[in-house]
Amino acid sequence: MVDIFGKSYFINIDEIIKKCRPDYGTKDFDETKNPQQVKKGEDGESVLELNVFKFEVFKACIERLLNEYEEVDETLGAFAEKNTSISFKMAFNTLLKYEILSEYDNEQ
Repeated sequence: MVDIFGKSYFINIDEIIKKCRPDYGTKDFDETKNPQQVKKGEDGESVLELNVFKFEVFKACIERLLNEYEEVDETLGAFAEKNTSISFKMAFNTLLKYEILSEYDNEQ
């Protein structure tokens, strides 16, 4: 786990796959409720379809988050958070909103 702004987070891989499916948010997706449902190709092998644009955006956000975060001085409190860049904040908030970055509950 990594601590960001005093909380522990992990990357939820299943959410990335779920959110990148082309039918995500449609009636068909809501009826199946199974993010792991995979279509069969012509030869009978499993085929997972992903929206490449969404995948690349999430991938860029994750790369930004992993490459640019610096440990902040805990003694500075709220003032230390102002040192992070806008692109880091956008990537962090995007991943939180889409539930790709999930808070880890240490008390379990």
